[in-house]
Amino acid sequence: MVLDKKIIKIAEDIKKIKIQGASNIEIAAIKGIKEFITETDYKNNFINNLKENINHLVKQRLNEPKLRNSLNYILEKAHEHELENTNKKLLDDINNYEKITKARNNSVGEIASQLIQNGSKILTHCHSSLVESALKKAYDKGIDFEVFCTETRPLYQGRITAKNLCDHGIKTTMVVDSGVSHVLKKCDYFLTGADVVLSDGSVINKIGTHMISLMANYFKTPHIILTTTHCCETNEILNVQEDVEKRNVNEVWDKENRPKSLEILNPAFDVVPNELIDKIITEVGVFSPETLHLWVTQKNLRK
Repeated sequence: MVLDKKIIKIAEDIKKIKIQGASNIEIAAIKGIKEFITETDYKNNFINNLKENINHLVKQRLNEPKLRNSLNYILEKAHEHELENTNKKLLDDINNYEKITKARNNSVGEIASQLIQNGSKILTHCHSSLVESALKKAYDKGIDFEVFCTETRPLYQGRITAKNLCDHGIKTTMVVDSGVSHVLKKCDYFLTGADVVLSDGSVINKIGTHMISLMANYFKTPHIILTTTHCCETNEILNVQEDVEKRNVNEVWDKENRPKSLEILNPAFDVVPNELIDKIITEVGVFSPETLHLWVTQKNLRK
């Protein structure tokens, strides 16, 4: 069994945050696996090769159930079509799934855009393609509003948000992470994505989200999560204790220049308790943090 070169490249880009955000990671992984299936001999140890390449993608980011859920779906479909002599039906299923995934993401943006009114001031943290979509859709409707975005140290993903919004014509101001309180008290909403939604409605998201959410609660600024139901962690064991990814400390301070005895902590994510979250907007509607997982569980049971 050999890892596909394209899969290795996608995995590397995910690990290095060249591809980042739950939705973007999911879409890139699905595309890569689809290309792998297209170019692979369907009869020669196909399932094991597919499983190895899927596992390689999944293990790059611990806190991405959206990635796991989508690739598990593809693996299930591969088993379903295992006895066939062609990969056509499997590829048809994946193509249809891609369309559904993009439609889900679009629906979240459309629903969330309805929150934004003329004069709204919005803070966002890191880069979420769903938040970006909602803001762009509101702007395209002619709504006049303002966005504040954080730098999101140490990798500065907030710059992605800032550039994309500015390129779209949206009035955008960047604020250093430690200066968030200066703008949050005048914001109407704190909008973020979510990498994981746990069973109690707590959310795992980019490091710093919890700190800002605490401030938002103090200033009575609603913290609203934009995500799809595929970000819900359905693995009961992981729901009890999901480990948070720790990143390379060189992202914070390179080895050559920092004190040799210095210890550095560089967690990629933190957990936002459900009591700090006002609501969660998904492709199927708006939920309280406590009810979303119940809906997802019941939907899975009805399959």
